[in-house]
Amino acid sequence: MRIVIPSYHRSSSINDKSLKTLYESGYLPDEIDLFVAGDDEYYRYKKVVHEDINIIIGCKGLKNIRNFIFNYYDEGEYLLCLDDDIEGIKILDPDTERLHDLINFKDIVMSGFDSCEEHSLKLWGLYTCCNPRFMNNSKAVTTDYKFIIGNFFGCINCRNMNQLNVDDIDDYERSIRSYQIYGGSVRLNHIAAKTKFMTNGGGAQTDEHRFDTINQSILTLQDKYPKMFYLKKKKSGIGQTIMLKAKKNN
Repeated sequence: MRIVIPSYHRSSSINDKSLKTLYESGYLPDEIDLFVAGDDEYYRYKKVVHEDINIIIGCKGLKNIRNFIFNYYDEGEYLLCLDDDIEGIKILDPDTERLHDLINFKDIVMSGFDSCEEHSLKLWGLYTCCNPRFMNNSKAVTTDYKFIIGNFFGCINCRNMNQLNVDDIDDYERSIRSYQIYGGSVRLNHIAAKTKFMTNGGGAQTDEHRFDTINQSILTLQDKYPKMFYLKKKKSGIGQTIMLKAKKNN
């Protein structure tokens, strides 16, 4: 298994976030592949991360780097994919219904891959947010059509499933393709990754046209997968949420 982290403009924080989270769980630097956008980024990260981390120069842009990554590895290789700003992993206590830090999550990672093998699936992931009100112990593991958030997921590399067409919200397209090709994904509904979405500097958020990019990506998904999801207006009346809609023949 390889641990995959694409990163952009976060050399100053990655050691305190995703890398720290991995080290605390017992993973070693030589198990980690860090993908960066170019020579300048390479040297910035080379100065600050452990020397045994494998830094790979890919390309700029979320869609481009994601497609580059999954073409880089062999078909069938186990990949644990993280964003560069993960602050920890939380698990829902079945007795108290409260969240606790999951320091060592190696067993959870392997259970994700084992469940994929058991159900002939290629993609597994965690719940979408660290909120005990919505996380679920009664259905802790599901294998149907679910959204697999892109901040922390595992896959048995399938290039067909992972070749993306959008410059943002790529996790929605990956979830759709996993369902279309394999009939579902494994999701661990009692576990979630902690991150501060849209507040950490760097990453995809560096792009000042982020929201335009998201809207264009939604249009692309609507055109390519017209019956696989729908848009739901938020209660505030501002913005919309993408909701997956299972129709296997589309």
